[in-house]
Amino acid sequence: MRWIVLALLLANIGLYGWFQTAGRAPQSPAVDSAVPREAGDPIVLVKEAPQDALSAAPPAPGPKLQSGDLCTLLGPFEEAYLGEAIAQRLQALQVDAALREVEVQGQMRYWVFLAPADSRREAFRKLRELQAAGIDSYVIPKGSLANGISFGIFSEPDRAESLAEELRQKGIDIRTREEPQTYLERWVVLPPGGAESLAEDFWGQLQREYPELDRRQNLCSEVNGDSEG
Repeated sequence: MRWIVLALLLANIGLYGWFQTAGRAPQSPAVDSAVPREAGDPIVLVKEAPQDALSAAPPAPGPKLQSGDLCTLLGPFEEAYLGEAIAQRLQALQVDAALREVEVQGQMRYWVFLAPADSRREAFRKLRELQAAGIDSYVIPKGSLANGISFGIFSEPDRAESLAEELRQKGIDIRTREEPQTYLERWVVLPPGGAESLAEDFWGQLQREYPELDRRQNLCSEVNGDSEG
């Protein structure tokens, strides 16, 4: 009987121990889901970055042209593609060349005219009077002499003076002006110092390929159509 009681006691102790351990689930070590990174500067998201930090740095400005700087011109070119080809060859040699239309002065012209009227209506009233007297003339439509009356533009000064004297004898207050005829030509323009940076062998080869090519210098302010300085 004693052994039965002892066996039951041991069984109860074992059952109690089993219930204590079975109720506790084994805990696995915690795992940090964050991606590890090395210590250093904090990460800044693109949307948080200031706008000026995202913009590309502006290129360094080139030297400002002075009023007396001379540019080198190559040309003229009747066909634009010929000038473009030479400009690209120069650019490949790190020379900032570009094909441009340059205003060129031609031969002198001699203009016989009447000073501009106060209004367009007044100009046409005077024109009718002149044409009624058999004097060939027309109203100047624009420019510094707009609303003036032109009696002709001549390439020879003697012809202009002869007409002016004839009109003065008729009591017309004639004026004359001497001015160059201008037109546009295509030239490859090199900045100051660009031509000097090239070897003579290059110029010799270019002259052999383009025998009629002219090389000259002019004020950069006139070539660019402004007066930077």
